[in-house]
Amino acid sequence: MRICLFDGPNRTDLLPLVFTRPVADLLLGGMTLAKRWEVALNATAVVETEPYLQSDMPEFDVAVLAGCLPSPQLLIAVQALDNGQKLVSGNELIAFKGAPSSKSDEINSYEEVLFSDSLTIIRYPWDLFVHNAHVICDDVVFFEHTHTNSIDTSNHQFGMHPVLVGKNVTAKAVVFNTTDGPIIIDHGATIMEGSLLRGPLYIGKDSLIKMGTKIYGGTSLGHSSKVGGELNNVIFIGNSNKSHDGFLGNAVVGEWCNLGAATDASNLKNDYGEIRAWNYTEQKFIKTGLQFCGPIIGDHSKTAIQTALNTATVIGVGCNIFSTGFPRTFIPSFSRGGAQGIIENRLDSVLETARVVMSRRGQDIDARIINVLSDVFNATKLFRA
Repeated sequence: MRICLFDGPNRTDLLPLVFTRPVADLLLGGMTLAKRWEVALNATAVVETEPYLQSDMPEFDVAVLAGCLPSPQLLIAVQALDNGQKLVSGNELIAFKGAPSSKSDEINSYEEVLFSDSLTIIRYPWDLFVHNAHVICDDVVFFEHTHTNSIDTSNHQFGMHPVLVGKNVTAKAVVFNTTDGPIIIDHGATIMEGSLLRGPLYIGKDSLIKMGTKIYGGTSLGHSSKVGGELNNVIFIGNSNKSHDGFLGNAVVGEWCNLGAATDASNLKNDYGEIRAWNYTEQKFIKTGLQFCGPIIGDHSKTAIQTALNTATVIGVGCNIFSTGFPRTFIPSFSRGGAQGIIENRLDSVLETARVVMSRRGQDIDARIINVLSDVFNATKLFRA
């Protein structure tokens, strides 16, 4: 079975995270949204996204809105669809069967099947960390039969939930607190001595947790992440660094980012009020409904040492943030500077930095990545004007 995960008409609400990837490639819990559907349906996932992010439209059996989490009720409803039917919730298209694309006009005449059960949709970037803790708990069933290794006796573990350990994991003199949820350690991860870890927590493949790191629940570290300092309810999509002291909470960090030593980010307003964050669809700051919200950081962005970020700062793709004081809370893609002012970060400079950074992890910056970053650079000029 081939399932197509389509971005849907509201994908711009998830920018800047989806400037460089389909919605289906966002990390939640211990896997991407696409992998979650593959495991749930024993299927192969393909995507329908923006033209600059895919070369062609693949064939598929059934299509589902990529931001939807596969609850048992939704899985039953999707598998029950016949050709010429569409699953809707309110006025929103959730799934369909028969049409070659979510943009096909023929879907308008499809028979409607109403989905009336509860539905969780990742609509905004902050929805990722809001739902992350309980999703990690749910993910135990996907890992408990494959991640069965023991931790070294120098570690201390307490709590009713498990520590699930993959292959080739190194962890010594670490405290694992699973009172509130499980800790899942994927293959090849390294946890250095003195780290204090609380579940629910997912540590991705080949990730590195530095000495003395403090990580609170609701955190997911994508593959090849390197972290230190203090983290609380944070998602690193992968291949990014926060290797030194500094606080980061209620945040999402894209790929190939680096947060310099002593970078600190606020996740709570001084008056404890509701937080607003920049939204690309409305092109203004909107209410998040949250009291806690830290930064949302697009791919290939960097902060200098001792950078201070205000509550819910939204940083685009390819940014270089430095200087003392708080920069503004919306920083357009390919920006350079800080509190004293922002100028354009040249595309060739970002590409050269990306080449160096990616080569450190044994990866090349190929034509596809160059084209994607070039397209994002051109598409975001309006915001830098």
